[in-house]
Amino acid sequence: MNVFLMNRECEASPNADPIFGKNDLLNDLELDRILDSMAGGDSAVRDICSAALLHPLLSLEEIRYRQSSLRDALSFPQAVRSFYRAVVNAFEMKRNSWYWISAFPSVSTRYQEAVRLLDFYADVLRKLRGLADFYWDKFVSEGFGNLISMLRKELNDDYFREIRDLLFVLTHDSGILISASLGSHAQGVDYVLRQKESPRFWGGWLFAPVFTLAPRDDAGATDFSNRKDLALTDAADALTQAVEHIEGFLKKLRDETAFFVGCLNLRDALHSVGMATCFPSLHRGMEADRNWEGLYDVSLALLVDLPIIGNTHRSEGNLLHIVTGANQGGKTTFLRSVGQAQLMSQCGMFCGALAFYAPLRNGIFTHFKREEDHTMTKGKLDEELFRMSSIADHLVPESLILFNESFSSTNEREGSEIARQVTRALLEKGIEAFHVTHLFDFAESMRNFPKVEFLKAERFEDGTRSFRILPGKPESTAFGHDLYKEVFGGQVPDSEDETRKSNPVPPSSQAPK
Repeated sequence: MNVFLMNRECEASPNADPIFGKNDLLNDLELDRILDSMAGGDSAVRDICSAALLHPLLSLEEIRYRQSSLRDALSFPQAVRSFYRAVVNAFEMKRNSWYWISAFPSVSTRYQEAVRLLDFYADVLRKLRGLADFYWDKFVSEGFGNLISMLRKELNDDYFREIRDLLFVLTHDSGILISASLGSHAQGVDYVLRQKESPRFWGGWLFAPVFTLAPRDDAGATDFSNRKDLALTDAADALTQAVEHIEGFLKKLRDETAFFVGCLNLRDALHSVGMATCFPSLHRGMEADRNWEGLYDVSLALLVDLPIIGNTHRSEGNLLHIVTGANQGGKTTFLRSVGQAQLMSQCGMFCGALAFYAPLRNGIFTHFKREEDHTMTKGKLDEELFRMSSIADHLVPESLILFNESFSSTNEREGSEIARQVTRALLEKGIEAFHVTHLFDFAESMRNFPKVEFLKAERFEDGTRSFRILPGKPESTAFGHDLYKEVFGGQVPDSEDETRKSNPVPPSSQAPK
């Protein structure tokens, strides 16, 4: 029996290999807070949500299939939680009741444990069948529709009747019936477990000879036990396989419903603080059109537990987005919101926005500034270039990379030149990039390139920030004096603008190369 809620042709696994740069994505985009909210303290939910988020889908058909299942889950949250809780409770009861098949048991022990587990899992399957009957006409998605139909078809009344009859025979306390043949040396061969209640049972065995072991015949008891194991081997193997098959199905059902439970938890957490969610619309091809309305940083919303300001913008065909402007103006927060929305969109989830329209990307990467290396094995610029080299080894056309103050650990001229050469190479390969930067020389030199747009953090005349990112030409200052006044008060001794005027960037470095 297959689940196929998250994918049309294969089961999702919490052990799926993540994309390159998993740790950078987790740290730079602050995904751990999102995953913690999805998990709600449940490790199984966190594992599958992490695997899904860090293993983005590359097919529009797969994304739409998962979105359809998620829409059903959001429409009928109680149904999804009921399926998940039924399976989780079953595994908890199994663990607490000491039900298991030992690693190295005797055949008789394995036979008895398999019978007990089959009886236990039969009750679990009855609960799932009851849930399927209750919700059979509720779901409209292909994923949940197929699951409900499969449960009702495979777990029908005849199935449970056969299990009931089989368990009655296997657990009836009246001994077991074994047949055997004589081998070439008068030894017993072909031991088979027989059904005692067959129509010809009494006629064939009523007058059969009876042998009784003496109370202290240890050798005879051992011999009888060995012969019994020979007869039970095939039955124990078949029962063990049946139990493992059922348990495998229940684990797959737990893992896949856990993803939707995680989405429900996150949706509820965001809505509780007044933040909207939407199903994104993705498109394929070289077109780089992007539209977002009310786009916000999901991890920040979960942290402050209050409504936060979103951004709205329409970008047509741009592969490079350069964001400049005031410090503490929301640039990094905006960059995180773009990365989070792209990942959430490509794992078939909703995203943190009123509306989000974006191209499908073959890879998602981040290159954020880092703190000083405490091991003193690399300088900051060396470390930045090393990470960029590693990313370059995994870049493919139609990827997305997010830069946050990259190459700023050296002076502006050198940092701008490095950023310019890296960015030109990316654009030539059709790779989309977002740059949050204070390198004015770099930003200004990219103005004449095609498919480039400039955004800036909004700042009012009195120095206050709106935390909105708007279209605007590159800012030559980060308005650090605003922060100086806020902290120390008074006039800034040497303003940032004056410093730049006294040390202007040579015109030659501003022209594209």
